[in-house]
Amino acid sequence: MDDLTQRQQALDISQSFIVQAPAGSGKTELLTQRYLKLLANCTEPENVIAMTFTNKAVDEMTHRVLSALKLTKQSRPEEPHKQVTYDLARAVIQHSDKQGWDLLQNPKRLKISTIDKATSPPPNYGTAVGA
Repeated sequence: MDDLTQRQQALDISQSFIVQAPAGSGKTELLTQRYLKLLANCTEPENVIAMTFTNKAVDEMTHRVLSALKLTKQSRPEEPHKQVTYDLARAVIQHSDKQGWDLLQNPKRLKISTIDKATSPPPNYGTAVGA
């Protein structure tokens, strides 16, 4: 199966996928596209969670998602792989506007986290008395 077909299949949000590829092959771009597609089809942005292993990866993914959303204010790019991201980001902005999310003004609504943070219990807000 060729690369384009595999990338298109990975954007099918009705299925789960494991993305394995060497460095520099476009994994983060594909994951960004999938995250955008999920955002364009959810009821609340907090319902879509992206988890990774490092804070650096969290920062990179967050940057890519926000950059894609901001780029929708410009004209559609000519490169085919950038068109996919652009089109998905436009769909998110349209859905966001319809739902009143205003993601560019409220980026904290995007749930991109490390696995440790996503699975750790909430902080203890007090001490039990009389226990």
